[in-house]
Amino acid sequence: MKQAHDNWAYFYDFVYENTFGSFYHELTMETLIMIQDILPNGSTIDFGAGTGRLSFPLLEKGYSVVAVEKSKAMTEVMKIKSIQFNLDLKIYNSGISDYHHQKADLAMAIFTVLSYSITDKELASNIQNICNHIHPNGFFLFDLPSMALLAEERLTNIQSENFNRIVELINVKDSDIYIYKETCNGIFNNEKFEYKDEFSIRYWSMDILDNLLQKNGLFDTLKDFSYFDSTGSTYKLYQKR
Repeated sequence: MKQAHDNWAYFYDFVYENTFGSFYHELTMETLIMIQDILPNGSTIDFGAGTGRLSFPLLEKGYSVVAVEKSKAMTEVMKIKSIQFNLDLKIYNSGISDYHHQKADLAMAIFTVLSYSITDKELASNIQNICNHIHPNGFFLFDLPSMALLAEERLTNIQSENFNRIVELINVKDSDIYIYKETCNGIFNNEKFEYKDEFSIRYWSMDILDNLLQKNGLFDTLKDFSYFDSTGSTYKLYQKR
């Protein structure tokens, strides 16, 4: 069964670089600084790792890193990068609740990863499994997109000579579920490319996440990450008791 982003894993980094420009790299660098401030060294699990945007630089900085990604195509890109960068990244092609391997000092679910959980049961199962894989006194870092961001019917509309991308969100019958629709085409490595992607995401309130995390033995550190407010998502850090 195809997963979100399977159709464009090979172009993923290129697409985001062309969509957000220098801000994409700045966001990555600020996220790495944030992680280093939380955990100067140790082990991490990157849930929803994508193509390794955070996993690889963390590995280069001396962290022990596990990348968990549900999209098989994305994990294949990470494997190619591992060879290119000569880095031995542990990669698991797995959904969050299906991951059953080593624990870590810090678990991450960044870049709206939790929004891919559609049902209450799925979110609860994912949160429980994440918490089960955090060492005592370890941390969970995540972000949640705001309702205002999801309410924007068109997130991206870029039309240029060599790169065109439209991303739309369609609300499902006034629920908290949205259909994400994307079309993109352009020139990559001197060759034409095009793809379409469609999947569901869901708005989750911070109250719901807080309740689930407390049930699983984590508490809000109340750490402020106001730098990331411009992303349309709220970043939070919880710690295991």
